[in-house]
Amino acid sequence: MSEYSFHPHTHEESLAQELAERLGDPDGLPLYRKVATRYTESSICHILGQVMEVPDERIRTSRGALFNWLIHRHGTHHGKHHGTHNRTADAGH
Repeated sequence: MSEYSFHPHTHEESLAQELAERLGDPDGLPLYRKVATRYTESSICHILGQVMEVPDERIRTSRGALFNWLIHRHGTHHGKHHGTHNRTADAGH
């Protein structure tokens, strides 16, 4: 059980909580809430999948840091046409 008692009320909050849990980063919940409102769910899920496939030994800082780096560079904002890059970013960031 997590140490914080966040109870999501919206789909975006549920998505943010899932990100925090899957990335092992409960302190990043405020960032993930912003991400969930700014980026499309398909973009978030795609990047989360990429991050979770990176072997532990390739993670320099944390999975949360890698996710944050990728979503801000390759994520699709709400209201924009699909324009994400298809190349895989260097996992070392």
